[in-house]
Amino acid sequence: MPDFSPTLPTITLIAVFVALYMGLLLVMTIRGGLDLYEFLMLSMVAIVPAVFTFFPDFTNFAGRFFGVAFPFLVMFGALFVVIFLFLHRLTVKMHRLEKRSRLLIQENGLLRQMLTESRKGA
Repeated sequence: MPDFSPTLPTITLIAVFVALYMGLLLVMTIRGGLDLYEFLMLSMVAIVPAVFTFFPDFTNFAGRFFGVAFPFLVMFGALFVVIFLFLHRLTVKMHRLEKRSRLLIQENGLLRQMLTESRKGA
């Protein structure tokens, strides 16, 4: 397995991407568009490639440890894990909202029924 060593243009491109993307996420989090968990999960999209680019010894170790000839397969696997965790969280959030919406609709129906009955009785 050949060892990975990034070129200067690669390092520059990743550094610019990380700085801009993390800055955008930080602004969105400060404005309340993202909560802390979403900030951490979305920042992994920038941090994982940065770790693999800025630390070639770690990249080479990960490739040898997992027995792959192309160490970036490990990085893509880690990114898939991050995406699936984020997707799982969105699914759980959606289920909670659906449950809450169902309860609110039922409560609204009961209140409407009580209002109708009180108008008839008056």
